[in-house]
Amino acid sequence: MGSLNQVDLLREEHLKLQTKYEQLQQQYAFLQAKVDPGQCPEAGSLAGELFVTMRTLFEHHTFSDIVIRIGNRELRCHKFLLTTRSSHWNDLENVGHITIPDVNYEAFELVYRWMYTDVLPRSNVSQELLREVCHIAFRYHFKGLQSRCVQHLKARVDVSSCISLYEFADTEDIGDLRDYCGAIIAAHWNEFVPQQFAHLSAPSLYQLLKRNSHHILHSIVQLNREDVLLLYFIENDSKVPILVNALDQSGLSPLEIALSSGHINMANQLLSKNASCNVIDGLGKSILVRMIEKGDALACEFLASAGADLAFVHEKTRSNLLHFIAVSPLNQAAMAEWAESRLREMSMDAPDYKNRTAVLLSIASGNFPLANTLIVNGADLVKSDVDGRSPLSVALFERNDLDLAATIVGHGATSVVNHRIDKESLLHIAVNRDNFDIAKFLLENGANVDVEDKNGASPLEVAVRQNNAGMASLLLEHCASVDISQQRKDSMLHTAVSKGAQMIKVFAEKAKGIDWTASKVLEYALDEKALDCAKIIIGAGAQIEERNLDDNTLLIQRILLSDDAGARFLIEQGANHLARDSNGRSCFELAATFGLLDTLRVICGLGVNINERTDGGLGYTVLERALTEGHYDCAKMLVSLGCDVESVTADNSYIQSVLHHFIDACDEKAAIFLVQNGCNGNATRVSRDPGEGREEPALHRAVSSGMNKLVAALVTSKVNLVPQDAQGRTACHVAVQEKNAEALAELLRAADVSFLSIRDKIGQTPFSLAVVMKEYSLAAAIVRRQPHVALQTNGSGENLLHTMVKTNDLEGVLFLLSTHTDATRVTIDGSRQSALHYAANVDNELIMRNLILAGCDVGAKAADGNTALHVAVRADRACHAEILLENGADPNVVDDRGENALLCAVRSGSINCVKVLTANASVDGLSTNKNSQTALHLCSTLTAEKVRLKSSPADICDLLLRREANRLLEKEFGAYVDQRDADGNTALLLAYMAGNGDVCRCLLRAGATMGARNADGATMFTYETPTRLLLFRLLDSLEREPRWSDGDVCDCGVRFSITVRKHHCRHCGRLVCAKCSEVTMPIAKFGEEKRVRVCSLCAEVLTTGGIR
Repeated sequence: MGSLNQVDLLREEHLKLQTKYEQLQQQYAFLQAKVDPGQCPEAGSLAGELFVTMRTLFEHHTFSDIVIRIGNRELRCHKFLLTTRSSHWNDLENVGHITIPDVNYEAFELVYRWMYTDVLPRSNVSQELLREVCHIAFRYHFKGLQSRCVQHLKARVDVSSCISLYEFADTEDIGDLRDYCGAIIAAHWNEFVPQQFAHLSAPSLYQLLKRNSHHILHSIVQLNREDVLLLYFIENDSKVPILVNALDQSGLSPLEIALSSGHINMANQLLSKNASCNVIDGLGKSILVRMIEKGDALACEFLASAGADLAFVHEKTRSNLLHFIAVSPLNQAAMAEWAESRLREMSMDAPDYKNRTAVLLSIASGNFPLANTLIVNGADLVKSDVDGRSPLSVALFERNDLDLAATIVGHGATSVVNHRIDKESLLHIAVNRDNFDIAKFLLENGANVDVEDKNGASPLEVAVRQNNAGMASLLLEHCASVDISQQRKDSMLHTAVSKGAQMIKVFAEKAKGIDWTASKVLEYALDEKALDCAKIIIGAGAQIEERNLDDNTLLIQRILLSDDAGARFLIEQGANHLARDSNGRSCFELAATFGLLDTLRVICGLGVNINERTDGGLGYTVLERALTEGHYDCAKMLVSLGCDVESVTADNSYIQSVLHHFIDACDEKAAIFLVQNGCNGNATRVSRDPGEGREEPALHRAVSSGMNKLVAALVTSKVNLVPQDAQGRTACHVAVQEKNAEALAELLRAADVSFLSIRDKIGQTPFSLAVVMKEYSLAAAIVRRQPHVALQTNGSGENLLHTMVKTNDLEGVLFLLSTHTDATRVTIDGSRQSALHYAANVDNELIMRNLILAGCDVGAKAADGNTALHVAVRADRACHAEILLENGADPNVVDDRGENALLCAVRSGSINCVKVLTANASVDGLSTNKNSQTALHLCSTLTAEKVRLKSSPADICDLLLRREANRLLEKEFGAYVDQRDADGNTALLLAYMAGNGDVCRCLLRAGATMGARNADGATMFTYETPTRLLLFRLLDSLEREPRWSDGDVCDCGVRFSITVRKHHCRHCGRLVCAKCSEVTMPIAKFGEEKRVRVCSLCAEVLTTGGIR
């Protein structure tokens, strides 16, 4: 049937409405032109007045001049309006009334209202009423109403109403509405049933089909309209022989549709027009086959009677009609009855492409009516398909129908019972599937009980393998043979044992003449842990004391196989527990060695020596064997029974307890077991060499072996933790030395940790050893357990922090500080130095900074009065000095010599520290020591060896002078330069005495007095030196006149008095008498042009240029 998209219909309808809308616009414009645009139509225009008048006439019937009679009711009307609206009444001039018969009053009332108001309501009007209105409009030629009714009806067309509206449109000959409904019908053709078209007239329906159906004849047959069929045959008379055999899109012919629908009359008409009964569809099936598949016996008989081919064979599957009947689930009884009636015309035993006969296929498909029919009629019951299935095998294993199977056997004799599928008998298949009833059926019907399958197995063997005791019992009851081979470990009896006691009991009770010992089935039962089977086998006559080729009894064999349950079972069954194996080991020792707890318990209960030694009495107790093999449950039992846990024995080079033996073997778990069960944890092992005399505690050995859990066990058992080894080490020393953190942690958990203060032979405590080894995590653990351990001192009175600082070990220092060690502690050796004093002499400023951050006092003094700053400047640690000064160190604190930091720095020649100190405004540069010496005095006595490389005492002197020159007034600076010490020496005089020429020149440039006399009366000019070259060079180097010296005695020995005047040499500034300064001369280098008094020495220098 043709179809049409509803969207296309809507689009087409929309175009029509749009066209009509344009026409209405034109008409409206024309009408509006006749009406005043600024007024309402009622205002006075002709159109407006006519409109109002029409409404008034409708409402009040004024001027009505004709009566319309509908049934027994009347409506008043106006002739002019009636002739205007309809062309049906031409001459009403002399007519006073008209009668409209066979019209619904309600429908005509809507027409009447439309005539006056031009309104046809869309809602509240039923479809039937609207159709009546439309009928009136077309009958009485109300043209304006006709189009409007059609439009209203089209708007109401849907799937449920399209057929009735199509019939209405066809009756009224409304082509537009009919076409529209026809399109809707075509679009939904498959949704209709034939009954919906029953009221359509033959011509209408035929026209509908012609317009909308692709297969008209098929549609006619489907609708069962013989009248339409007649029209079709008349119209297509010449083509009917071809058309009656045409197929539709589903591959169906008209004849098949007629038969499927039960339209036998139409089928006969089609046959009369030469319709074929043997049309083949796209799947290669004839009409008769398809009727068989539908289970339509009447249709099949109709076709057979009409000449359908009953010998039909499908080309691909090679199935005949009986095959198709066999697989059809529909109406099986009727189809079987029909097949029996036509059986002579069909091949009953023909196979299909899988070599299946109809009887086999019918049984497989559950078509029992046909199966019984074929069996009774002598079908071949032996023939099998490509899978080897026979009718009996299918009936038994696929349909499980013993009644049908009995019918088959009754018609097929013994040959069907012993049929084989893939070299397996039906009995094997029944046994394999554990189907007792089928096996019993086969055996009762003559099946061979000892037949073998393709693997050589009998049904009994299969039943045993499947642990089907009931099946095995059934087969044994039917005299199945039992094959027992001594050479096989997988004999039927062995298999029976593996399946359990129920199976072996069946054999024990129903099998005859079995040698239970020869087959070693008892040994196999024990191997399989089938003790219930073993008991049955022993009861059947198996020997319990049977020995193997190694001359071991069955009990020893089970122990050697670690079969605890089997060994215990044999002892309970009376086996000899005092027997020994081929190596002389007792059952007691073997049971402990192999961990057979239950066996060991039974043997101990029977009475044995619990402390029996192994290795012929030379070894440890049996407990050692149990622990060595990891059988702790056995060991617990032995200990509970009083077995010796010490078991001291000569083992290799040592005499030791079993605890040391397990430490040697690295068997930590066993050693822990012994400790927890009360062995002596303090036991030592002793060398068997009398000269060695070395004893090793178990704890030391456990720590060095990394047996940390054993260490924990020993600590928990409160062993002595203080003992030391040959190197003086405690177990804690060993833990640190081995870097064994876990062992150390266990030792530290002890309540008494006095071992932490014990020192080894090199003087190390465990803590100091850990820090020296840089094992800080270990050291931290020790500190956490014993916080004061870090304060322990060595023989020099130093604690560990002092030692770490002295050795410049920053990591160690940081670690100790992290443990909150008291950084302010001083040594107890009399020097009372703090860690900061040591840090000041170490080339690592980070150590110093961290000590200061840790709270060290930068002003702390040692016993000799030195602060850390003194130590730093003596070592010329400028950075250290800066750090100390930054952190508040007082540079003016003096030591036992009375020297502050600057004096110490100068005395030590620490030029870098001098630079730091002279740059610090708080440093007292004028400070003197106990000898009244200033920094200049100390600098004067410095030698080049004391000063750092690339520097000289003169550089220090220059730093000191420049600092004070900037701070002091000229007079004060002069006094500073010429300041005398306790011996009356000035810095210049000391420098000259020390031969320190560069310092002398530096001081002279600062204006130092050359003629100063010390307490011994010595001056630069009188001091005895090997040569006076330095003095001449100093005089020659003078750039300006030095400050004058003062005194009471001249260098020549003359004391000044009133008569002996004091004079000064204008070149060197020393005090001279008149006799010593007789020479006068100008001093050009001083810019002195006039002659001035000079001493004889200066005169010589000025004359000769200082060269002697």
